[in-house]
Amino acid sequence: MIGLVHWAVLLLALVGGGTSAIELNPEDEAEVHQLGNIRIVDPWAKSSGTGARAAKLFFEFQNDTNQSDKLVSARSPIASGATKFQSVLVNDVGRSVATIDAIEIPASEKVFELTEVGYYVELNGLEQPVLMGTRFPVELRFERGGSITIEFAVRFHSPKLARRIQDAAARGDIEALKALRPSL
Repeated sequence: MIGLVHWAVLLLALVGGGTSAIELNPEDEAEVHQLGNIRIVDPWAKSSGTGARAAKLFFEFQNDTNQSDKLVSARSPIASGATKFQSVLVNDVGRSVATIDAIEIPASEKVFELTEVGYYVELNGLEQPVLMGTRFPVELRFERGGSITIEFAVRFHSPKLARRIQDAAARGDIEALKALRPSL
């Protein structure tokens, strides 16, 4: 329901007040963390549901080296359960989720993104459900690159999507906004 309200407010702002009603928020700039040659961009988390004791972790990454790496663990002081690396495949038959040992970080100039369709990290055994707008630390450990502790912000959707919505709204591009609308 909140997603529909979000879209309605955004479209009303565009139609009713012109593009000046939508201003870009400097806090929505990409959040970038560097671990050697591995870049981690826009870390964010999503609760697995109301009252859930699990959270899904997402981020974009780029491994600007000539050797692949692997994300082999993720730990947080707010979670006591096992961390899972999930692989999700959606096709004509349905949706299948498999737990895997690690997430491959290929050597590439290309940026990759962890999403709910593809790969993501799941923290389990949360002491309490994560709340929208809060942040919590997570230590990510890579096989070759070492470890980094970063904060994940709990959100409804990726910061990248929020920036795309803001850019399209600032341009008054209704077609781009329609294309970004989630399927109902």
